[in-house]
Amino acid sequence: MTTYLIPLLFFIALCASWAVFQLWLAKTDPEAAERGNRCGGCNGQCQEDN
Repeated sequence: MTTYLIPLLFFIALCASWAVFQLWLAKTDPEAAERGNRCGGCNGQCQEDN
């Protein structure tokens, strides 16, 4: 049982750090969130009606 504890804690820490990174990225680069929502996440490569 304890052999799974360290990898599980590492995975939880990895997920938590990813979430913190996403929050930081949203504050630092607000356009990143908009790029992810447009055109199915193609980063603006498709044409949009402006």
